[in-house]
Amino acid sequence: MFKVAHIANDNHPLPNWVSEKFEKAGINYVFHDCHTRKELEKYAADADVLFLTSSRKGLVVEENMDIFKKVGSVIKCGSGTDNIDHYACTKRGIIIAHTPDDPTEPTSDHIITLLFTAVRQTARQDRLIRRGIWSAQEALPLGQFTGADLGLIGFGRIGKAITKKLSGFDMNIRVYDPYLDEETIKSLGCIKVELNELLKISQYILTVCPLNDETRGIIGEEAFQIMRKDAVLVNGARAGIINEEALKKNLREEWIKAAAFDVLENHPLNPDDEYLTFENMNFTPHLGGYHHDYPDAIYTTCVEVIIEMSKMQVPKWIANKGVVPKWNMQERV
Repeated sequence: MFKVAHIANDNHPLPNWVSEKFEKAGINYVFHDCHTRKELEKYAADADVLFLTSSRKGLVVEENMDIFKKVGSVIKCGSGTDNIDHYACTKRGIIIAHTPDDPTEPTSDHIITLLFTAVRQTARQDRLIRRGIWSAQEALPLGQFTGADLGLIGFGRIGKAITKKLSGFDMNIRVYDPYLDEETIKSLGCIKVELNELLKISQYILTVCPLNDETRGIIGEEAFQIMRKDAVLVNGARAGIINEEALKKNLREEWIKAAAFDVLENHPLNPDDEYLTFENMNFTPHLGGYHHDYPDAIYTTCVEVIIEMSKMQVPKWIANKGVVPKWNMQERV
């Protein structure tokens, strides 16, 4: 019997229909939130598919691959798959499937919200009012949006959606994405530039790229020193893209104007974390991909893709492109 082991979940409520739909499809579905090798051995050793609704690291990695003797695919909800060992899976013919279309709209909405919150200082003004301080001058807006210089680091689904949604502001949008040609970027009303040029010119900088060896720490001390003094930095992608020690230093020295992050390397924050001393720093708890259909939206596409794979159909989205599947799969029609 085809088995799915749901091995990691970030406290997302599990709708009853998930197990019911798998049962109807003749799939043995087992859920256990695993943290140790022993748990993986108990619940996933005979699985055909590993299912993750979490960015938890240390599970699908080289040192645990001997456990997964039958696994032909790992599926992670959403777009990011940086918590899965691509090399270990690919060399064994294990497909890494994901659902990158799902978070595009809510995440692009959220990143724009973070930008607007930071620039218009709405969260800071709210905090002031709750302390009894009613004064626009205490936290004036940091800039305007019409005609502003916006830089996007990465130009995938979310970056393109942001560009479309901000089109009415007539911004000058510069893009750093070495994998896209100039004409493709120009066709969407943007300008292709190198990273240093983007950092030097852009007042608002949004990181919307995946986390990998090329992007890890791409914004560090050197990058901050290139930025404008009135720069506002927003990270709604992945922790690790920004060197957070360098960020704290530059916020402390007021080298940049403000920042807003949906993702942090270490969370939740300790009460004595220096981040909490910065009035020009805004946070949300990795909320970008959520929307009004939560939690059903977390599972819907993943369940559909898993059922397709149980019928040996190639999934629509494969993160480790070029993998030669160990399963004898049929191409999608």
